[in-house]
Amino acid sequence: MSTHFLVLLCFAALFAGCGVKPVTVVDEIRFDQMAKRMTRELQARHILTSDRSRIFAFSFDSFKDYGDTLFHRLSPSFIFGDSGHVYPGKTFAATMQPESRVQHNANGFSINHPTQKLDLNMIAVVDWNDDGEKEWLVSCLVEPKRGGLTRTYYVLVPPPRDGTERLEGTVAAIYECLGLACNLYVRDSKSITRAAADPLALPTEVQDLMPGLQPVTTPPDKKPTKNKSRLEERSL
Repeated sequence: MSTHFLVLLCFAALFAGCGVKPVTVVDEIRFDQMAKRMTRELQARHILTSDRSRIFAFSFDSFKDYGDTLFHRLSPSFIFGDSGHVYPGKTFAATMQPESRVQHNANGFSINHPTQKLDLNMIAVVDWNDDGEKEWLVSCLVEPKRGGLTRTYYVLVPPPRDGTERLEGTVAAIYECLGLACNLYVRDSKSITRAAADPLALPTEVQDLMPGLQPVTTPPDKKPTKNKSRLEERSL
């Protein structure tokens, strides 16, 4: 056994002792982008440490065709109807129109539809929900060509058990932008839950602005003044 491998094992044991989950990162750039957008949520889920570190899973998985699998088997049903025009189809491959164009890569694909663009990529493999089951974590950027909201969906996809089943994704979070104004929405946010459980934390107001999703808010860093609200939605 190599010295380098032993060092990695030691680090793995150290992080495991801190309760941090191992994560298999497939796309470093997009994972880091997600980590910047939702640092507190990933920390609350023990995917990142307090200093934003993470532990890499020792994976011997030889799965290499994420992009092809997601294109032909993932349902686009998680995309909201008001984000451009939704193209019907049981899979992304089935949404293709005569005017649509697609570019494939090993970990995802990009579709140029007549009224919207989509960029879908595999990010990581991780146990997001603490249920003992690892999910594929996928990002899907939807950009309407006619203006309006752009959304990056962070979607949990159960790994395929065979070569034919259709994959249904569940939205874990959405990063939504209108121009430079962006907001983060999280399903079953653990960062909100932990803040509410802390007797020293100020109460966090939650409103359902999207089906099953919560706007992530943070306590103010100083006492509220007469003319300032105690809580503000986090604008990212």
